[in-house]
Amino acid sequence: MVTIHSVRYAARMLAFLFGLSLNVALAEPAAAVDWPDGYVVYENTASPDGRYGVLVPTMEAWEKDESLSEANYLADVKNHRVLGEIDKVEYFEHQNHRGLAVCWAPQSNICVVENDGRYGADSISVLEINDSSFAQTEIGDRIQKSLDGAMKKQAHTEMGGYVSPYFRFGTDRKVRVRALSQNNPKQFDDVKTYYALFEGTFDVGAKKWSVMDARSITAEQDDALTTAYSDLEQDLEHTIYQNEEDKAESLDKKMNKVYSAAQFILPPARFTEVKKEQIEWLKKRNAAPSTEEKCKLMEARIKALQELVW
Repeated sequence: MVTIHSVRYAARMLAFLFGLSLNVALAEPAAAVDWPDGYVVYENTASPDGRYGVLVPTMEAWEKDESLSEANYLADVKNHRVLGEIDKVEYFEHQNHRGLAVCWAPQSNICVVENDGRYGADSISVLEINDSSFAQTEIGDRIQKSLDGAMKKQAHTEMGGYVSPYFRFGTDRKVRVRALSQNNPKQFDDVKTYYALFEGTFDVGAKKWSVMDARSITAEQDDALTTAYSDLEQDLEHTIYQNEEDKAESLDKKMNKVYSAAQFILPPARFTEVKKEQIEWLKKRNAAPSTEEKCKLMEARIKALQELVW
C-alpha cells in the first residue's frame, strides 16, 4: 500500500502545535477593502455555497514584495468584494513548511481559519460573517493552556505541547473542538513523550466556551484518536491500494483504532451497547459475498464509530 500525501494532509497528520496563540476575544467587524493585486482565492477555502473564500498572495507576488504574506483576506468571491483582513494569518500560495485551511459550517456563515506552521496551527480563528463584514474570535489560547495543564500534571513539570485540532459544526452556531497534543513530534528517543486530549464546544453567539475539558492520554490512545478524528474520505482519496484485499486490511486496522477510541471516550454503559452492535455488525461483514462489499461495509461502520467520539 502506497500513501500519497498532499502538503495539507501531511501537515495535519503530523500537526502538533506549540504555542497556539488564540485568545478568546472578539475582534471588531473587519472593514471592507479594495481587492488586492497579486492575490488569489486559495484552494479549498471556498464556502459550501461558493460565495466566500480566503485571498492569499501568489508566490510570484510575494517574491516581489515579501510583506504581502502579512495580510490575508476574507472575500465575497461572487461579488468580487473583500470583506476585510484576517488577523494573525500570514501565508502566501505554496509556502514551504506552512499551510492554510478553512473549515466551513454548512450554512456558509461561520468558519474556522487555521494557519499552519511546520507541525501544526500557528493560529486558529472563528469567523462569523454578516453579509458585508465579519467578526473574528480567536480561541486557541484556552486550548493550549488546558492541554499544557494536563501534560504538566503528567510530567510534574512545566510542559508545552504541539497541538493538532479538529472541528465540527452544529446547527446552533456552536463549534465542537477536539485537539490532541504531545511534546515530541519527531519522536526523539531521548525525550520522554507526553500526550493530552482537549474536548470543548465554543458558542459563537455567546463568544465563550460552553464545554471545555483536557486530560492526559497514552500513546496508544493518541494514535487511536488521531484515526478517529481524521477524515476517512480524505484518507481514502490520498491512498492507492494494490487490490481490494489490501484495502480491506487497511480499513480493518482503521476500524479497530476507531473502535478503541470509542471505548476510551464513551461512558461504560454506552460502550457496552456499542460492543453488542459491533459483534452483530461483524457477523454481517463476515457474511458479505465479496471483498468489495466488505470494504463498503467497513467504510460505513468506521464513519458511524467516528461520530461517537464527537
